[in-house]
Amino acid sequence: MNDRPTLVMKRRNFLVLAAVGVFDVGLLGRLVTVQGIDASRLQKLAESAHFRGVPLAAFRGNIVDRHGHLLAGSHHAYSAYAIPVQTRKHRTMESILLATILDLPPEHVLRRLKRRQGFVWIKRRLSSAELEPLKGQMAVLPGVYLITETARYYPEGTLAGPVLGFTGIDNQGLAGVEMMYNRYLQGTPGSIQEEYDVTGQTIQFARQRVIPPVQGDTLELSMDEEIQWMSERACEQAMISTGAKSVSITVMHPLTGGILAMAQRPSFDPNRFREFDPKTYRVLAVSDAIPPGSIFKPVTLSAALQEGTTSPGAGFYCPGFKIVLGRRVNCWRPQGHGAESLAAVVKNSCNVGFMELGLGLGVTRFYEYLEKFGLLHPVPIDLPGEAGGIFPKPSRVTALDLAIMAFGQTLTVSPIALLNAISAIANDGVLLRPHAARLVKKPDGTILKRFDRMVVRQVISSHVAQLVQQMMVAVVSSGTGKLGQVPGFKIAGKTGTAQKVINGRVEKGIYIASFVGFGPVPNPEVAVMVNVDEPVGAFYGGQVAAPIFGRLTRDIFRHLGLKPTEPIKPPRSGDLQMVPNLVNLDPVSAADDAEAFGFPVQFVGQGEVVVEQSVQYGGWRPAGTLLHLTLGRRARIYLEWVAVPNLVGMSLAAAQQLGFALGINVERKSEFSSRVQKQSVPPGSQVRAGTTIMVM
Repeated sequence: MNDRPTLVMKRRNFLVLAAVGVFDVGLLGRLVTVQGIDASRLQKLAESAHFRGVPLAAFRGNIVDRHGHLLAGSHHAYSAYAIPVQTRKHRTMESILLATILDLPPEHVLRRLKRRQGFVWIKRRLSSAELEPLKGQMAVLPGVYLITETARYYPEGTLAGPVLGFTGIDNQGLAGVEMMYNRYLQGTPGSIQEEYDVTGQTIQFARQRVIPPVQGDTLELSMDEEIQWMSERACEQAMISTGAKSVSITVMHPLTGGILAMAQRPSFDPNRFREFDPKTYRVLAVSDAIPPGSIFKPVTLSAALQEGTTSPGAGFYCPGFKIVLGRRVNCWRPQGHGAESLAAVVKNSCNVGFMELGLGLGVTRFYEYLEKFGLLHPVPIDLPGEAGGIFPKPSRVTALDLAIMAFGQTLTVSPIALLNAISAIANDGVLLRPHAARLVKKPDGTILKRFDRMVVRQVISSHVAQLVQQMMVAVVSSGTGKLGQVPGFKIAGKTGTAQKVINGRVEKGIYIASFVGFGPVPNPEVAVMVNVDEPVGAFYGGQVAAPIFGRLTRDIFRHLGLKPTEPIKPPRSGDLQMVPNLVNLDPVSAADDAEAFGFPVQFVGQGEVVVEQSVQYGGWRPAGTLLHLTLGRRARIYLEWVAVPNLVGMSLAAAQQLGFALGINVERKSEFSSRVQKQSVPPGSQVRAGTTIMVM
């Protein structure tokens, strides 16, 4: 008998062995994958199945001004959370107790405790009134825990609120630079991880590990906190004195493009942003495109000089209007300016002269310079909500459209875009990219990124820029911008008064008063734009916005330690001059300002500030008129709105004293008797501070 295996058996054995070999190879490969290649991933997967993590928020990076003063920081705050599986035996009782302590709806708490999650928040950022009672009840709240988080705070309150923005409950930036630089500021969160069993309960002697959070980077703004405070105060006073709908002031360093201040009213406090109208979150200088009026004229002038379509020696004649395509377009001065040079056209802000400059340029070249000055598109600034300018399509622009656009009407630009264009003139023709941030640095001080002086292009030659600068200097020294003067310094500026466009129509009697300027000239340190929206009463930029500019710029120069470069030359005695606003100035500053406009002063009483002046600001008097200035111990405190008191039965002196304390003016009519019999505004009425109440 032959015991040798048959060929069929051999084949079967071979196939079985081959199959076993393939299985072993696959098993070995899988073992290599599990124990080697995917070991770390699988280990993390396994740990995630029986490790529960409680998040640890990272400290958000600080926001500071250019001198390191804190504008936004973070502090510890307690929050309550729960492990739902650990509360299942007492959920109803716990939900009632937590709801009572934390002022929450019981059903809301119960729903959270019933969730099939390893971790749920009960309430974030507990107040001290909530924290202490909760701590006392933790022993009867199994599965409920406290953890420290971080919360944002803004130590200066409303200061630069729209620029700084605010953060959400998870410390994510939601507005302003908080949002724009969130990736630098937010940091990296960590967690506390603890082992638990399949039922969700903590394992005895369980491992616990902490992944520490990484603090966010520090954002240093180009803002100067002191200049920002000055601008905020100027906005507040302007709102009160003009009764305007809104006021915005932007201060830029023209040599670097850095924003030194950006203030506005109305504004908000980022510590309590939910209590304010969301409209106040917008940065007005960035998000609102407005008709610029005559502050646009330096752009037209620069383009015409650069293209050679005019020259400093050119002559013009203004009869008070110009006929374009059969339409009469008036100058702001109905009687006209007569024969004038180019410098006089600028100094007088003559619309007729600027119409001729625009028509001489032509549509194509006019739009080329709009593009070069960065006015056709949203300005690339590191703040949200940039508004682009609104201009008609070049193909549709008629000669009439061009003539009117040349002096700043029928077009809109954002204040920051136009200020940046004017800063290019101040910067010898170099256009820069404006920026709110100056640099980003790590917590250890290592600088990650710088933003200063980002050059866009050379728009006009330095020669042309200097010509325009000198013509703008004449606007302030002897033209429409006299009230923007800063004693002892040469200032370049331009006034503007624009009719507002509402629902596509130009509204008569509703204006935006503006002033833009820079100084000292040459080598300007600041460029400032003031916009007063819908002032009540006086509405010309030279009357309303120029004085705000002059006072603020004087304070900025003093803060920067700049020494006067020009002699103070008061006007000739007898020349009509507008009386400056001297209220709330210290005696030295008040005397200096009055002297610059040709008015001697005499102080009445004692104190540190001027609380009243004998001739109200804005009135015209011959130079040499003596102004009586009443001194007091503190600046007059203004409230935006005032409830009118009952003045009937009071003496005039008592009524005026009460009105002064509240921030309103009380004046008598000619038929006034010894006591107030009637008043022009009923008691209890709400009026804006600064309102005059007539008594008789």
